[in-house]
Amino acid sequence: MHTAVTPLTEALRPLAVTANRQKSGAETSQMTAEGEEVVKQAIHYHEQGELEKATVYFRKAAELQNPLGMFLFGMSLRHGWGCKANPNLAFQFLQKAAESAVFDLNHLNPGTSSAAKSELSIAIYELGISFRHGWGVPKNKETAAYYFEIAANLGDADAQADLAFCYEHGNGVKKDKAKSAKYYRLAHAQGVHIFGNSWVFKSKYDNVE
Repeated sequence: MHTAVTPLTEALRPLAVTANRQKSGAETSQMTAEGEEVVKQAIHYHEQGELEKATVYFRKAAELQNPLGMFLFGMSLRHGWGCKANPNLAFQFLQKAAESAVFDLNHLNPGTSSAAKSELSIAIYELGISFRHGWGVPKNKETAAYYFEIAANLGDADAQADLAFCYEHGNGVKKDKAKSAKYYRLAHAQGVHIFGNSWVFKSKYDNVE
């Protein structure tokens, strides 16, 4: 039995936002700068293959309410990068990453919102992956497709390709070849190539809303 799809406004209840609002602007700025520096250190260790040390720093960044730190710590917990895999806790941190990115997206200047938008789309896409595979939450195709669509409309290429597949095969959504073609085309425009899908470029799928 599938659980109901939770609306984004409820699913991304801003726990991290509450923490940020309780701090002064100066404190938040300091946390932001410190968090960014810690993430850089963590990524350096990760690229050097020092996964345990990287995960320690990802966690520090997450504790500093850094969205990318939350996301990467969540991914570390999901896949067991330098730590014992913990799908349930991984999902919580991926959700917090999305919550924090939502806040940043709503409060950044227009010129700097693209980075937050990218972080948000990736975090939401990974929430969809969690529901698709049942990592930390009950497996639910409908909820997975729901998050894929949000991330796809925010511009994430992988989400666009996965959502296109969902519409093509009716996985979690009603089968719709026109919508499938639309999202395959969007993914293709960003460099995602799926072999055997030349049909998506047929003229009858042009100008799909």
